[in-house]
Amino acid sequence: MKHTMRILCLMMCLMLFFGTALAYPAGFLVYHGDREVNRIAITVDDIYDANVLRAMHELSVELDFPITYFVLGTQIRESDKDIWEDVIARGGEVGNHTWKHPYLTRISIHNARNQILLTQEAWDNLLGYHYPLRLLRPPFGYYKEGNVNLLDMFYEYGVEKTVMWDVSYTDPAEARKATQNGSILLFHTNYEDLECLKVLIPQLIEDGYELVTVSELLGMEPIETSEEKYVFPYR
Repeated sequence: MKHTMRILCLMMCLMLFFGTALAYPAGFLVYHGDREVNRIAITVDDIYDANVLRAMHELSVELDFPITYFVLGTQIRESDKDIWEDVIARGGEVGNHTWKHPYLTRISIHNARNQILLTQEAWDNLLGYHYPLRLLRPPFGYYKEGNVNLLDMFYEYGVEKTVMWDVSYTDPAEARKATQNGSILLFHTNYEDLECLKVLIPQLIEDGYELVTVSELLGMEPIETSEEKYVFPYR
């Protein structure tokens, strides 16, 4: 009887463990899109430099390709509202890169949660309506370290895709060589990356790639906005 009870307890523990581990759906963590389709996505992180943001947006308009930006909450500025509105109007998109770029795995889970939700609140306040930041790129790519795995938490608080990358070069020749069908390319708002994109984008178009947003690359439905802005509930 005792042996049977031990087995039952072990089975229940395993069910709880795997149930928790698999709370987020398959395909929630992505490094690239479909390798059989010649689509790729350009992504830009942080947005520390508003001048480079403007220049990158102007480049995207000139060469007619979208950029998926992963913005920090601390870098959401009223003075940049016109750029962001134009990014969205022209088919670009914006995702969440946390409030101030911490190692999420090295802070409390509550603080990690707040890093995501405060950014959503600031973003909605800037736009004046709810635009769900459904894509998340964790700073430094850290979502798991030791016994900590934050993917369940991301999913619980509204993230639809945790987006990594498979190409990260500031040299256009290296970036071009590494790019393949489905690639997600990582850049930042600095002048070195801006100069790289000026050379690289025409080359990628010449190579036959279709440049799309991350959402389009992953076959997601269009973003649904609403009038009711998100309000951070944990103050």
